[in-house]
Formats: sequence, C-alpha cells, structure tokens
Amino acid sequence: MTNPKEELAKLRERLDKVTADLTLAFNERQRISSEIAVVKANGNIAITDDAREQFVVDSSVALADADNKANTVTFVRGLIALSKIRQNEKLGLLNALEFAPPRARIDGKIAYQGIAGAWSEQAAHTLFPDSELTEREYFADVFDAVLDGGAAYGVVPLENSRAGAVGDVYDLLRRNAVYIVGQVWLDITQCLVGISGTQLSEVREVFSHEQGLSQCNRFLRNKNWELTAVSNTAVAAKMVADKDNRKLAAIASRRAAELFGLEVLAPDIADDKGNKTRFIVIAKNPEYDEHSDTVTVTFSTNHYSGALVSVLQAFMLAGINLKRIESRPGAVPNNYRFFVDMEDANILNPSTRDALIQAAMQCEYFEILGCYSTAEQNKI
Repeated sequence: MTNPKEELAKLRERLDKVTADLTLAFNERQRISSEIAVVKANGNIAITDDAREQFVVDSSVALADADNKANTVTFVRGLIALSKIRQNEKLGLLNALEFAPPRARIDGKIAYQGIAGAWSEQAAHTLFPDSELTEREYFADVFDAVLDGGAAYGVVPLENSRAGAVGDVYDLLRRNAVYIVGQVWLDITQCLVGISGTQLSEVREVFSHEQGLSQCNRFLRNKNWELTAVSNTAVAAKMVADKDNRKLAAIASRRAAELFGLEVLAPDIADDKGNKTRFIVIAKNPEYDEHSDTVTVTFSTNHYSGALVSVLQAFMLAGINLKRIESRPGAVPNNYRFFVDMEDANILNPSTRDALIQAAMQCEYFEILGCYSTAEQNKI
C-alpha cells in the first residue's frame, strides 16, 4: 500500500519541476516580448493588437483539457498583460498613469448641492467646520464651481447604504477632470417635520427628495398622503415653512426643522435605522500623503470575454481588497464604465502603483480618480 506522504512528496516533486519549467519559459517569453517591443517601435506599430491577443487565447484554449479551458483563458490573458507591461517598460512608455505630486489642502469656499439644512450642507460643515459654505442648485453646479475656481472643494453624495449609488454623481465624475480628496459617512436620521402644532391627521401632502421618500416607505405606507419629490430635503422643509400650511409636511433632518422654524412631528421614521450616506470631497487637483488609505479608479475594459476579470486580477495578485465596484453605462451602447474603491491602498506604495499599472494595461481606458484617507468617519 502506497504511503500517502510519500505519494504527496512525489506529486509535489513533479509539480515543482513543472513550475520550474514554466518559470524558465515565462522568462524566455518576456525576453521575446522585449525584442518585439523594439520591432514595434521601429515599425511604429501599436503595442496592443486585439486580434492577435484573441488568436493567442483561442489557440491556447484549443490545447487545454475540457475542464480547464476557463482557467486557461485567465492564465494566458495574464501572460499577455505581463508581455504588454514589459514592452511598455522596454520603450519607456509606462505613462498610461500620471501620478501627480500630492498637493497641500488649500483654503477657500466649499460648494454643496442644495440649501442650508440639506444633508450635503451637513456633510460639508462636518468636513470643513471653519470654512465658508456656498450652495449650488445642482450636482453639476458643484463640479463647475470647483473647476472654474468658484470653490476650493465640493461635497457631493456618492452612495447610500439603503438606496445605493447616486448615479448622477458617478456620471459627473466620469465627465469632469476632478479628484476625490476625502470622504465622510453621515447617519441619515429622517424626520417628518411641519408647522408647529400640526397633528398627523391634518397632513395631506408630504415633500422630500425622492430618496427621502423611498427611505421612509414603511412609515408612509397606508397613509393617504400625496407624496411630492423635490430637489432635496432642506428645500422640502423650506417649502413647508414658506407655505405655513398644516396640511403640508416634509421629510427632512432635525437640523432643517430648526433652521426653518418647524416642529418635528415624527422622529426617526426611516425604514433602516442604520441608514448612512457617503459624501465625497472633490477638488481640481489631487491631495494625498502617506496616511491615505483608499484609491478610487475608473476604467472601461477591452471587448473580450473575461476582460473585467483580467483587470480585477491585478488587484487580487497585489493583495488589494476592493471595497466597492460600481458600473455605469458608457457613451456607446453595450459599453460600461467601472468605478472601483481599493482598500488599504496608497499610490505612494510601490505595490499599489504596480497593481494600478498592470490593471491599466488591461483596459481600454483607465484613470485614477483619487487617493485619500477614510480614517476619520465623522457623524452628525
């Protein structure tokens, strides 16, 4: 009877030999890639050739065992990626990513969407308690204020723990040349607010932001109230205060009620008592230091099966955890832009930089949106 330990030792010996052979073959492949880089440079030939890459993948899959074809695709795509990195290194072309020098935080106005009492205003006040806050009507206006110098920073919501991504803000990040330089999570404690002395039986119409209404669905259910969506919760509170009508109420924060002289008719009415919203700080230039712990990138993949896996594999191999992946429709049909938050990552760290470069080599488009700290999670 074969001794299991002896059998395992023999199998590992065979495995080690295959690994050694693969390593030698890989080094030879990389040397050939360096020679190819020179030929491409002399002939002004592009580094990437999608048709050639697909041919290599298909040829390799044809040689694979039936139960190993998917893994073969991943393996060969990895080899191709490393080959392209080598070619770029050989030609000094690794400028797919621009690592701008970190900049010190600057003074100036802080733009937010909405009016005083809005959740964005509270986030801005939390992050910049000593700065002058300036309101803007739309999210796009906040981005414009940062880009044209009307504000040093902008504060906008990016995601809610219950309602998910704020799609408009993701799209604006894609279209505008700004950087994420900070963030904060706020506890969102929604209240029903109205004219002082109002009884719930008097209410006929409730105003709020569409997410404010959806976040309080359980409270609103079975009440014969008209629900009207407005631009944000503070605007809803101001409308109720201006109309001075007990038939009207708003879903807003306690702070908004205080600012507009309203009474809290029902406190903490959100379905999810742990409801939070993540707000990000945007700036015209990057700001980071050795304490930064999150990198956010956006990219679109090439058009082949497994393209997204090839990009994400670069982060996996570097031991980088991805906190969030969000996709948004691209400019053309069936094309998507991905947004990824990388945890415990800093572009000052060589391993993070290498992972970003390797990921970028797999992409049709790749951009760093920010390197920033999430260490301080402030609450209101």
